[in-house]
Amino acid sequence: MKIYQKTLFIALLFMGTVFFSQAQTAKDSAKVVSVEKFDKLISKKKTTLLDIRTPEEMAEGHIPGAGNVDFLAEDFNEKIQELDKSKTYLLYCRTGKRTAKAGAAMKAAGFKKVIMLDGGITAWKEENKPVKE
Repeated sequence: MKIYQKTLFIALLFMGTVFFSQAQTAKDSAKVVSVEKFDKLISKKKTTLLDIRTPEEMAEGHIPGAGNVDFLAEDFNEKIQELDKSKTYLLYCRTGKRTAKAGAAMKAAGFKKVIMLDGGITAWKEENKPVKE
C-alpha cells in the first residue's frame, strides 16, 4: 500500500508542477493574434506598432505607422527600457520567430500588454494588407 501511495503522490506532484509551469509560461508570454485582429488593434488608442526587424529589412517594406526597434541590435534591451510600459505594443517581424523572442524579452522587462502578429509581415502581405516602402 505504501508504494501505491508514494507513486500516487509523485504523480500528483508532477502533474501540479507541469500545470503551474504551463500557467506561468502562458502568463509570461505575449499574446499572438491573427492578421485581422492585429489590423483592428493598430487603430486603437494607446497602441504602438513596432517592427522589430533590422532597419534594412524595414526599408524594404513595413506596415504603415510602424516604429522600428531592431531585435538583433546589441542595444535592444536598452531601447525597450525607454518605452512606456503602460502602452500596448503590437510587434511583428518577417515570420514571427524574432517577435516571439522580443515579446518574451518585453514581458520579462515588465511590459504587460504585448501582442504579436501571427506569421509576421509575410502573413500580412499574404492577406493583401497595406505595406509602405
